[in-house]
Amino acid sequence: MWDVHRARIHWPRLTPMPQAQVWLVRLPDDTQAVSPETQACLSQEEVQRARRFTQPRHAWRYMAAHAALRTLLAEALHCAPHALAWQTDADGKPHLPQHPLQFNLSHSDVWALVATHPTLALGVDLEIHQPWQDMDGLALGILHPDEASAWQQLPVATQAQALHAAWTRKEACLKALGTGLRLPPEQVVVGMAAAPSQGRWRQDGGHTVDWCDLPLPLPTPHSACLAWVQA
Repeated sequence: MWDVHRARIHWPRLTPMPQAQVWLVRLPDDTQAVSPETQACLSQEEVQRARRFTQPRHAWRYMAAHAALRTLLAEALHCAPHALAWQTDADGKPHLPQHPLQFNLSHSDVWALVATHPTLALGVDLEIHQPWQDMDGLALGILHPDEASAWQQLPVATQAQALHAAWTRKEACLKALGTGLRLPPEQVVVGMAAAPSQGRWRQDGGHTVDWCDLPLPLPTPHSACLAWVQA
């Protein structure tokens, strides 16, 4: 069971990446199990992984998010969702070995984002805001020293929002690169602006990654970001 807002989401700041498409997906809540039709979209590996979750709602949301991803990719590639066979690279990023279509998935609580582009590697991250257990420790662990200094000078009332935004931007950039946390997040410099914005980060001796915040129509505070590697 999942509900996808199928209309392509447009923002003026996405104009440098005009062929990107982003879908917002509503996942099951704590009382909603996924349907047999949803499970039929998944690979056996995905079903087995879902069964390893200890909380049923986490399993349902994992299955619904992956079924939504498969359905959207299948529509683009004109095939059945369960017939899609993607591979993962050494860092775990999935790709379609027989097609240049790039895609990425992120989910948090009862929401998910799916992003695609015909050729450019991309990453998307969505975070529903939750209280930080050790906000100062997390900030020092993920922020570049210049970012940490700027963050400490912010009003206390805005620090949590700014940290959520920074983490989401960094996560999207890392997913676009496909490195995961093999590249420490403190090396990804995205600034501390709390308002929706866009930016560019140049990896030392490596790729250039553009990113933009995505202001989504959600009923709860959140941060979301799309990042892509320049050709």
